[in-house]
Amino acid sequence: MVSAEFNTKNQHYVWRHYLNAWTVDSGFCCYRQKDKKLFKTQPKAIASETYFYEIQQLTNGDMAFLEEDIISRTTNERLRELNRDYVKMTQIPFHLRELLKSSYLNPKARAALEGELRGAERNLIERYHTGIENKCQDVLDSLRNMDDAFYKDEVRCGDFLHFLSHQYFRTAKMRDGLSNILNYIPGHDPRRTAKILNHIHATNVSVGLFRERNTYRIIFLTNDTPIPFVTGDQPVLNMLDPEVSDNIELYYPLSPNLAVIVTKDAARFPDRERGVTTFEVERYNYAIYSNSKDQIYSNDATYLGCLVAAGKHVLAR
Repeated sequence: MVSAEFNTKNQHYVWRHYLNAWTVDSGFCCYRQKDKKLFKTQPKAIASETYFYEIQQLTNGDMAFLEEDIISRTTNERLRELNRDYVKMTQIPFHLRELLKSSYLNPKARAALEGELRGAERNLIERYHTGIENKCQDVLDSLRNMDDAFYKDEVRCGDFLHFLSHQYFRTAKMRDGLSNILNYIPGHDPRRTAKILNHIHATNVSVGLFRERNTYRIIFLTNDTPIPFVTGDQPVLNMLDPEVSDNIELYYPLSPNLAVIVTKDAARFPDRERGVTTFEVERYNYAIYSNSKDQIYSNDATYLGCLVAAGKHVLAR
């Protein structure tokens, strides 16, 4: 159980360590679209919400939706088990609370246990994502040195693909999108299942990528142009239209001067390293901008101001 000492109120959905690559003198530039405001800040102050990962007790309708519409449609039995186990894990604090109701405890002990359970509801998934990040800090550092040797190691490759899939699905934009899906099962509220659904999708995608890891490659995009790569509150993008292609091409900017693409497209990316043109940098930056929920980040305030001056969907993917 998560104790009070591990309580994290301000919970990030974009990794602070990742964002540090855009800092200059410990700060960087952020444009917040809802306020139309460009300002300097620090990674610890953005891409976060109060108890963003707080879990809720699921109803029978919520459980039916997750099982019938999502989990059971996966053909891989092991993957179904993983996703069912995750759903069960999120509900442990609520099951324990039910047991607590019928227990004979003095008020002080009961209050202490209630505090522990409340802390678990708020921090269990936040700690889970912290574990994913910590496991891949060395991988991210290797990528920033253009070293992808870890990809040949099955375990580290799996860690990386799991990490990358979660960076794609765990964001506020993804949560909001999954909170607005059609609801036709009585008792199901998409807002309750969104934070679980994003995990299931991330798990399914990472397993699919891992199965095809020998056909997917990491391509380094080096940027020597005057325009920096930007990032945002949706830092990983699928550059392929899911309505057109069953494949995935994940774009992940690593710093103002470096990004990676995880792709199958050997024709377009024959080499592991490719220098990008100014036009290509602009295209990737507009993709980050147009797919963001509210915030985009850069080390260059002047360029960021120019980028957001255009309409958000002028140059979509």
